[in-house]
Amino acid sequence: MSELKSILVSRNLKSDSDLRNWCVSKNIDLIEAPFIRIDPVLDVEIPQTDWIFFSSPNGLDIYFTHYPLLAQKIGVYGAGTESRLKLNGIQADFVGDTSKTPLEIGDEFFESINPTDSILFPLSQLSKKSIALMNKENRVIEKVVYTTSIDGSEVPPVNVAILTSPSNIDGYLVNNQVKNTRFIVLGTTSKNHFESLNLGAEIYVPESASEEAVILLLEQLLQ
Repeated sequence: MSELKSILVSRNLKSDSDLRNWCVSKNIDLIEAPFIRIDPVLDVEIPQTDWIFFSSPNGLDIYFTHYPLLAQKIGVYGAGTESRLKLNGIQADFVGDTSKTPLEIGDEFFESINPTDSILFPLSQLSKKSIALMNKENRVIEKVVYTTSIDGSEVPPVNVAILTSPSNIDGYLVNNQVKNTRFIVLGTTSKNHFESLNLGAEIYVPESASEEAVILLLEQLLQ
């Protein structure tokens, strides 16, 4: 890529975002535009469990805003969700390696815990439940604590679109074109979903979902 003038990311970045600062340093226009809407489901009964597992930053934020933390230990899908947990002053007891598939992360999580441990999974109604699918003997409790709906906003054309989830991919495609845009998607689930649409898009996947990994990939695309 000889020239990079504009980037879209399908989320609102934190105030001290490394990605935003990188774009400023490179004189690249950055558009922050989620293509999904997240709404809490209130008055869900939360049980006491040994573990709670958060699969996304959005799910974690919704949970901590509306529900008590009753679990003794916390598992998170990857570094992005871990960072959001740290903003609440809490360290994760298990952090998935997002260079691996969701099923591999799920397998490693269940292998690392006691077979008698119980786990709460706060979910969206659209969750693929990839981590919980790897359970063999533990007591798993799934609670829908937020809903995800598609927001197909139209945005100006960009050189690179960073799409952070399968739902954001679907939302982007409602009113935006694939032509002349390169796509960075976070994780193998998003990659597989995008590829299954057979749109002929140019798709890249960073080594992890962290902003540092995304920036590294963008630097490579600039070469």
